[in-house]
Amino acid sequence: MNKLISWTSVFLASLFAMQSYGAGTGAGTSISNTASVSYEVGGATITANSDPVTITVQELINVTIISQDSGNVSVSSPETGAELKFQVTNTGNGNEAFIINQVNIGGDEFDVTPSTIYLDDGDGVYEPGTDDVAYDNSAPSTIAPDASITIWVTSDIPDSLNNNDTSEVQVSALSKTFSDDSQTNPDAGDVVSGAGDSSTDAVYGSAAANADDTAIFVVSAIQVTIVKAISSITDQFGTSQPVPGAEVVYTLTVTVTGTGDAESVTATDPLPNELLLKDGVAGIITVDGVDLTAVSGDDIATYDANTNTVTVVLGTVTAGSADSIISFTTEIQ
Repeated sequence: MNKLISWTSVFLASLFAMQSYGAGTGAGTSISNTASVSYEVGGATITANSDPVTITVQELINVTIISQDSGNVSVSSPETGAELKFQVTNTGNGNEAFIINQVNIGGDEFDVTPSTIYLDDGDGVYEPGTDDVAYDNSAPSTIAPDASITIWVTSDIPDSLNNNDTSEVQVSALSKTFSDDSQTNPDAGDVVSGAGDSSTDAVYGSAAANADDTAIFVVSAIQVTIVKAISSITDQFGTSQPVPGAEVVYTLTVTVTGTGDAESVTATDPLPNELLLKDGVAGIITVDGVDLTAVSGDDIATYDANTNTVTVVLGTVTAGSADSIISFTTEIQ
């Protein structure tokens, strides 16, 4: 726990260091200027200055929250802790914290049960309870102007759902300043006096200080797995030592379970530089007992010598079908 607290402190401190105020002049900044007038009397030029006029920039609160998932997020039924990824950006001109809320959008096939929200540690990898700590809405993270945080919003998926059932989830970010003032649905231009940075007024921005975005869970009653194994090793001495020049036969087993069809099933194996497909593009890739050439352009099995990658397109596979078995021989360089 101490490690988590320490890391979080460093991470949040880095947010303050990222200030660029691209969202506008920083809250609390004093803007002062003086006007002058010049005139001539008896051939002499005289200048008179006005008193300085100073204004203090108030805090304008704005935020964006944007889903980071590239499309619908596949889940099982049931599933615990299914995650959605969002980026929250403080587009205002002062340091601000935001309360994150999650609600179900009606009109789809099922509702989720909101679970825990996690603050990402900065690597963009979902690691709940270890590197990613729970996001505390009672004391949310302060975000510097123009800085962003990544959050993971988790939900529990009910059981007995059908394949392709969907649930649309809305995630919103509400300014804590306005929430503390009991303004949960303010209008643009609303003010919380003295609550901004440097005791300025906090002004609700027209770009929405409680911005939101949505993401969609889709139930996948089908699951595709792949297992890679070494079938044999044959060296040039007639034994099975993995030395340079030895041949290594790999087997890939693709299994489709559940109900329905998995479409565009494609197995890809990027080989490390230490291994090359035997005979290169003229090599053999065996798919379900049939030897296929790896020549580029083959509709099923290909080998790209530039990327050193074996690819096999299996197409549409029905759940419960026999496993697809792929094998090929490589050489240790």
